[in-house]
Amino acid sequence: MPPNATAARTKEAIRKTWKDVFDLTVNGSWKATNVKVANSGDMAYVSGTYEFTMNDPSGKPETDKGKYVEVWKKQADGEWKCEADIWNSDLPASTAAISETK
Repeated sequence: MPPNATAARTKEAIRKTWKDVFDLTVNGSWKATNVKVANSGDMAYVSGTYEFTMNDPSGKPETDKGKYVEVWKKQADGEWKCEADIWNSDLPASTAAISETK
């Protein structure tokens, strides 16, 4: 669930969302600060912070910092799959982003 956009729910929409993010990203990092696994052992959540530097439309680098939460589910084969991912910026919304939501 990216900020200032509709939730990506299908596999294709999720792939497009991340492709769009990575196409613009010059440098980025995530830092997990909290990981909790359910007593059942089949669900977990991760929360933390991120920092990305991306080029704006004019090519000028801009850095965004924020936080995220992911929900993970253990699959029948033992692999973990991210079921939900939401992130948002710690920076004030831009004028363009505010006007797009009105």
